[in-house]
Amino acid sequence: MKTRDYFNRIGGPTEYTEFFTEKRRRKPHRLTTLFTLCLFSLCLETKAQVQVVTKVVEKDIPYADGQRVRLNAQKADVTVKGWSRPTVQVRLRLMAKHPDRAVAEREVAYHQYTLQANGSEIDLSNRFVIPQRAGKLQSQLKAVYEVSVPAKALLTLTNSFGDLTLSDVSGDVSLTFEFGKLTLDDIGGKLTVSSNYGDIDARNLDANLTLKTEKADVTLRDLGGTARITSRYGKLTLLPALSLNKLTVEAARTEITVATKRLSDFRYDIINTYAPIRVPESVMGELGKYGSKQTFTYQPPGAAKPEIQIQNSYSPVSIQGEKPLVDR
Repeated sequence: MKTRDYFNRIGGPTEYTEFFTEKRRRKPHRLTTLFTLCLFSLCLETKAQVQVVTKVVEKDIPYADGQRVRLNAQKADVTVKGWSRPTVQVRLRLMAKHPDRAVAEREVAYHQYTLQANGSEIDLSNRFVIPQRAGKLQSQLKAVYEVSVPAKALLTLTNSFGDLTLSDVSGDVSLTFEFGKLTLDDIGGKLTVSSNYGDIDARNLDANLTLKTEKADVTLRDLGGTARITSRYGKLTLLPALSLNKLTVEAARTEITVATKRLSDFRYDIINTYAPIRVPESVMGELGKYGSKQTFTYQPPGAAKPEIQIQNSYSPVSIQGEKPLVDR
């Protein structure tokens, strides 16, 4: 069942509330019955109905060049897309889930939000405020943002316990998140990302990228521009494009794979401590070893090529080209 209660605030956002029932499948219960000294198991599947109450807020905010959009999200899934209009358009869904609809209706009000311009900044944020006398939170609360911003807007985004998707922007973007997944597509300009326990999947990056991760699985496809990456206790899979200017990686206990279409498109300066470097057989003569350190230094013949510089320790580094890998 779905109903809407519409109302407008003059000069403010449009708000309405949605109600619907979500069917949740529970694990089967096992009932055992004894028939003439034989045991038979019968699995019964039960379904519980979860009531979902959603408050929807929609607002358009005019954007002026030089304004910074600050989006501070909590327990939210966030999608941000660049577009050509001089407007920040926001659709925010604030949800409460509970088997008892009355509980969900009451606790959806614990969501608070801000969507407003404040001088040189545009503030988009959500938070949870639980009254002191309300007792323990019973519902599952979550927010979902769908935001369109001018492609070259200045953007600062923070989130925890939720997923992020960012695409088609080329301004100055700073992004901090934890315990979620970040998806990036078609990003230019300047991009600074800090991730704790948050995986990253990106493609078509042609930006000035600064990336700092800890305990994250990171894949960067078609990586161009200039990239400086710091990683601890993670995994990096890097697929550089011909538009790459320079790639610098400083890592520890991070499994690193660099997959190129042609090994000779780049030059390499790689040092790994207490772990091997694996390279195609055609260049294994460029591997060196000095005590606990292994090195790979390779300058293809011809004109100067973009540099890939990596320092790592305690985890392997693999450089893939057209031919199978070997290590020493």
